[in-house]
Amino acid sequence: MEKEQVLSKLNDYIIWMESLKTIPEQIASLPYKEGKWSPNEIVMHMAEWDRFTREERLPDMKEGKELEDVPWGPFNDAAASLARKQTFAETIEYAKKQRQRNIDALKKIDDSQWDESFKIGGHALSIREYFSDFIHHDLHHKEQIESVRPAVENNYSNGI
Repeated sequence: MEKEQVLSKLNDYIIWMESLKTIPEQIASLPYKEGKWSPNEIVMHMAEWDRFTREERLPDMKEGKELEDVPWGPFNDAAASLARKQTFAETIEYAKKQRQRNIDALKKIDDSQWDESFKIGGHALSIREYFSDFIHHDLHHKEQIESVRPAVENNYSNGI
């Protein structure tokens, strides 16, 4: 995926975040499926992933660098906990802000650096590959959140 395509898809996420404002708080706070995260928790997870990537990963995504893998369980638990302390609308705004900061940071990276090889936990990849995976991660969680839309539509049609 070319740099401009990556930036466009990352920006599409911000537009999609705006669309989530139609999901009522009571639905956004419930697990999208039994035993799973709520849309609020998912969005915070994505926002924290953005923040972490920009602050902890992006500065070291350089040729030959070796980055540590992260214990994702505790990281994800902390993100879910943060979501439960604020409204869905607040989480959406935070997520949009984090994503825009990533876009701004990526725009500053020279095109020649997009294919430099670095490692995370022994796995070699480039900025291009990392953010292509990042976009797939977005799509995975987008499907989860979009699965609550029928409940929203059903509530509206029933006058709730």
